[in-house]
Amino acid sequence: MNTPPIRIVIADDNRFFCDALKDSLNTHKELEVINTFTTLNALINFTNLHNLDVLVLDVNFNGESSLDFIADIKKNNDFKIIALTTLNNNFIKEKAMANGVNEFAGKDGNLSNFKNVILNCFYNNSKEKQKKKSKIKIGNHVFTKRKLEILQALYIHSDKKEKELSIKLNITESSLKSHKRELFEITNTKSTPELIKFGIQQGLIVA
Repeated sequence: MNTPPIRIVIADDNRFFCDALKDSLNTHKELEVINTFTTLNALINFTNLHNLDVLVLDVNFNGESSLDFIADIKKNNDFKIIALTTLNNNFIKEKAMANGVNEFAGKDGNLSNFKNVILNCFYNNSKEKQKKKSKIKIGNHVFTKRKLEILQALYIHSDKKEKELSIKLNITESSLKSHKRELFEITNTKSTPELIKFGIQQGLIVA
């Protein structure tokens, strides 16, 4: 009795990458790419109506983090997710795993090796346990998780004043200012735009 191929969906905002990965994976009889998507809305519509086994999901999706949409993507079906990105650091990896991702793969890897990534993800029933750390080191900089949450909030809610942002974060305005001062010291920046630029360059903000 022949085992049916693993049904794969690829979602990436780069059409050329989607097509290249699809062509590479479809050369293996154990794998079948059943669809590709370059927008999150089209992906969500598909995954809520069709069955699949593995989703290869780009993290940085036209300036948005696809990790924030996983609940919608998996609303009606259960399948494995491989988060694909060039931002290969522990902070992004922890966020991906916490949001329901099963594997985390670097986007700059050799596509010919991606078959093994798919197989390992599909046949591994236990999701990788990530050790929770109170502090995260990025290069020579050490952040608490709360500091990184605030850094991301400064980018996501850049149109809001400090008073509005402090309410969203459920902290006092003075506490928010204190966190910002400490972030400036940690990153050697002097303004919020510089801080956000640092976050993007270091992969702490998916922009």
